[in-house]
Amino acid sequence: VVEPSELEVTGAASSGTSTAAEMSKLLLMFVNKGTYNGKRILKPETVAEMFKRSMVSAIDFTDLPPISDATGFYYGLGVGSYDYAGHQIIEKGGALAGVRTIIVLVPDKNAGIVVLANLNLTAFPEAVRAYFLNQLLGIEPEADQKQILALNENLKKMMALPPAPKNPGKFTAPLQSLVGIYENDYYGRCEIVPDGKGIKIQFGPVKYSATLNHWNNGAFMMQFPGATQMPSVTTFMIGEDGNAESFESESLGVFTRVKEKK
Repeated sequence: VVEPSELEVTGAASSGTSTAAEMSKLLLMFVNKGTYNGKRILKPETVAEMFKRSMVSAIDFTDLPPISDATGFYYGLGVGSYDYAGHQIIEKGGALAGVRTIIVLVPDKNAGIVVLANLNLTAFPEAVRAYFLNQLLGIEPEADQKQILALNENLKKMMALPPAPKNPGKFTAPLQSLVGIYENDYYGRCEIVPDGKGIKIQFGPVKYSATLNHWNNGAFMMQFPGATQMPSVTTFMIGEDGNAESFESESLGVFTRVKEKK
């Protein structure tokens, strides 16, 4: 069971939730330089501006073939691009809990493809992308498939939950001692609140929540929703009064408790 994503807190480069059929219409509009079904949607210069390269990105482990150091990778307005076999490739990938998508355009070939998968931790869309591009550009279609499969297995291992401690130490303080408001110079304030018999942590004005499950001694595992969100060990420091003075998250840093004014 995959919990639905909280869409009001996603969309760093804006975002869309749609179907394969509707996304195909979007691709047709782009390959036709802003026109769909005889109707002008965007000006050609607007499409060109979207695809223009404005930022260089380093290649990392999530960039699967054919993307490599040889192709480079660049960002435009909400899309990425790279050079492959003498052609500029326009691409936009996306993922939510239980969903992974990719759209690919080869403008000078007037061709494109959209792939939607009902699983997040999978390289299936990238595998289809690679096959499509290789076939379109006269390269052996299967050329990158074994490498993509191997990288996909590595990604699954990276995202797997760490093994539970064999003999975890107990957290002897009451969970109520952790409840309160905490602050970090970079991330601002968050609040730890009761959640049934347990606790959870809420960030920001929309109260974006992560679970806090006991792990070992004073350490809890902080887990945000989403298939690609890795858990973060979060350790609480207890003061002389028995309440938490601060906590440190491996991914977010140190948060200090905001003490009530007397």
